[in-house]
Amino acid sequence: MEDVLGPHPAPASSTPPDPAFPPTLSSNEAQNQIPTLEPAIAENLNKVVISEQNAAPHPNPAQPADPNVAPELVPGAEVPPGPLLPPLPPAAAKNPSCKIMTFRPTMEEFKDFAKYIAYMESQGAHRAGLAKVIPPAGWKPRKSYDTIEDMVIPAPISQVVTGQSGLFTQYNIQKKSMTVGEYRKLANSKKYCTPRHKDFDDLERKYWKNLTFVSPLYGADVSGSIYDEVEWNIGRLNTLLDMVEQECGIVIEGVNTPYLYFGMWKTTFAWHTEDMDLYSINYLHFGQPKSWYTVPPEHGKRLERLAQGFFPGSSQGCDAFLRHKMTLISPSILKKYGIPFDRITQNEGEFMITFPYGYHAGFNHGFNCAESTNFATLRWVDYGKMATLCSCRKDMVKISMDVFVRCLQPERYELWKQGKDTTVLDHLKPTELTSPELESWREHRVAHRANLLRRFGHAEDEAIPSSEARGGESPGRGRKIPTEIKKSRRHPLSKPPTRSPLSIVKQDPASDKGDHDFQLPEHLWQNHSPNFLAEKAFNAAVAVLKPHCAVCSLFCPYTKKDVSADNETMGASFPRHGSLTRPLVPEMCFSVGAGNTEPPPTNYHIGEDGTSLLICCSSCQMQVHASCYGVKPDSVGDSWMCSRCAAGAWTVECCLCNLRGGALKTTTDNRWVHVICAIAVAEARFIDAIERGPVDVSAVPETRKNLKCVFCHGKVASQNRGACIQCTYQNCATSFHVTCAQIAGVVMTPADWPYVVSVTCHRTHSVFLLNEPTLGQRVIGRNVDSWYYHCTVIGMARQTFYEVNFDDGSYCDNLYPENIISHDCLRSGPPEVGELVVVSTPEGKILNASFVKQHIHKLYQVEFQDQSQLMVKHSEIFQLNQELPKRVRARLVSVLLKL
Repeated sequence: MEDVLGPHPAPASSTPPDPAFPPTLSSNEAQNQIPTLEPAIAENLNKVVISEQNAAPHPNPAQPADPNVAPELVPGAEVPPGPLLPPLPPAAAKNPSCKIMTFRPTMEEFKDFAKYIAYMESQGAHRAGLAKVIPPAGWKPRKSYDTIEDMVIPAPISQVVTGQSGLFTQYNIQKKSMTVGEYRKLANSKKYCTPRHKDFDDLERKYWKNLTFVSPLYGADVSGSIYDEVEWNIGRLNTLLDMVEQECGIVIEGVNTPYLYFGMWKTTFAWHTEDMDLYSINYLHFGQPKSWYTVPPEHGKRLERLAQGFFPGSSQGCDAFLRHKMTLISPSILKKYGIPFDRITQNEGEFMITFPYGYHAGFNHGFNCAESTNFATLRWVDYGKMATLCSCRKDMVKISMDVFVRCLQPERYELWKQGKDTTVLDHLKPTELTSPELESWREHRVAHRANLLRRFGHAEDEAIPSSEARGGESPGRGRKIPTEIKKSRRHPLSKPPTRSPLSIVKQDPASDKGDHDFQLPEHLWQNHSPNFLAEKAFNAAVAVLKPHCAVCSLFCPYTKKDVSADNETMGASFPRHGSLTRPLVPEMCFSVGAGNTEPPPTNYHIGEDGTSLLICCSSCQMQVHASCYGVKPDSVGDSWMCSRCAAGAWTVECCLCNLRGGALKTTTDNRWVHVICAIAVAEARFIDAIERGPVDVSAVPETRKNLKCVFCHGKVASQNRGACIQCTYQNCATSFHVTCAQIAGVVMTPADWPYVVSVTCHRTHSVFLLNEPTLGQRVIGRNVDSWYYHCTVIGMARQTFYEVNFDDGSYCDNLYPENIISHDCLRSGPPEVGELVVVSTPEGKILNASFVKQHIHKLYQVEFQDQSQLMVKHSEIFQLNQELPKRVRARLVSVLLKL
């Protein structure tokens, strides 16, 4: 294979360079787009090169001299492998530019995996978060791949992508099983095959341009390995992660056993770090190349903050939403926001290594087959302790760190159990190959194994479960313990949205009927004469209510009691002019709009802690965050006035609704509009996203203006039709003005790019309520044997459950409060999130755990045909006229009750 090896970081020295020192590898166009916080090395990021094979990028040997390269070593030259050096101390950390590096081990080095990983990190490979390893010539993982055509891919996924302008969300939908041969034919068909392209750069442009078209099928998460048993393979790495199986008896498929991945053109793995921030190894057995993007671990937090700004709906629902593996952010967006990144192409027969907390993403160029698994080193233990885990999905991998801390960091174990172990991650420090604690554990395992052999008089190892045998020649192999096999899903399943951001659903006559219970606030409607005192009173009442901001109130709907705040509430203490509170409206809400597909700029009106100054108009009493209204905090005084009052526009009204009051801004055609109306109406656009104005409403279509508000249509005779928004649940056509919906208590929440606001109307809520079973109703329920039967609801109750994570990595989401014996939860309420608790299980065991959250479940007492009774959750029963999920239909016992 032909390589062009680019400049690589190494401290200039008078001593001869290490002949095994590996050069870096990258693409020939991407890095001239990479901003960096290290000016001294910025020049070296402008021109880089990458390995070339098939459709990979063309090499560019013209490279500038790298001042960090020792003078005896010429960038781009082929370097023969040499002896390994011991890891360097952190002070001499190499690779300051965090570039992806390529390594070529000898056959001898290749056999000692852990030692070679330590060597790679001594050269600074871990700073990029990703590295390539080209195995020695002559090594083959398998003699032939001809026999895998009949292998079954049990659950291929269709990858549906939505989004625009470099920001996308990927949804994985499970499809029926197929063989590898069938998948290969599909991948090479006209519909799914790789498009014609000039070079890698051309193919990459086609990928990002066509990401939302023709959803490819990915043969992902296939448990197993296609390595020959006699060869070195990734199923027998013999690393620290083997402790999970040897000490806990837990096998997590795809984590400490291999997974296979069959890809086609455009199949994608979204931005993520590995489960528990582990290392991973990926080998491309055969087929077309695979492109990788990576963000250095030391810049991972910056990528997380960027993603949180683009996808506020997901980030508010889960702190670790990137672990859902649904978020795609293009290199152009990373460049625009100054996130350092690198890219590389993996070719057939090459390994990729990802390092702890190294965010990575990528796509396949065409039909191929890869195999991967996770592993760990001593350096990972601190990362595992600090990993932020997803708590909203039950199929996410959790590994108990108890065994690792107890065995490898005994001096910190007690503090860690108490939550007092303060760990600061050092992304520069290379891993150590071993430690006294690790050697002690290994010796203990060997001694335990020998004792077992003597006890049972065997000359050879005892038979052990096949899943444990795959763990390799580890010190604890002879220990026979119960093995629990868990399934991990690297590509979680999800459902795509049913509507686009600008779609408008045609109203039916039923949806035109108004809400007769809706109370019209007097003097605020535009069909009444302007009443500035009424507006002032309304603004003052809104300032009292959480979140105390006229713009953030979009996501906190008013109630009848709220709007008519009494004098007692008005006199209560609440955040006023000059206070600092956290805005609820994501920055993205001010940047998305008709003709404006650019992501939001950084808002300098928000402090580093995420708070913004509350300011109150001295004239109309409208209170708002400075960031929400586009005002520089240092320009605000006690006599500050909003735009409307500063202009003396006492009688103006919003052009997108029928209500007065609130925070107003000018439009490009010299009218006025509520800030919240401009946010929620999809076609409206803030010309200056930072200043929050003026607002361009020219793109609002007639179809939207013709929608009839269910709250004020027929009740308010106004010349201004305004523009309605609609419920975003599926194809619901219920329409309303933004301010009418707000007053009526319609629930509105931030959505993910390119959507802005998610709206749930009262009618949709009613549909959910109608799905609530009633006493005496015939339903389909889940019995204790996990099969579903016809049954009758004979009782209902509400029960509070707690969710906890146990130290062994397992969890429980239906724990009774009284089962937590370290706290008096019945009297004092639930513990704090993350607080350590002691749990008494129904079996009488006392276990340590950490508190996650509480759930309030509605339980139903049902009676089955055999007169047995059971308490079931709402999620475990279905109505007879309801469309049953596939998993329920497959386990439904169709036996009718005898009346």
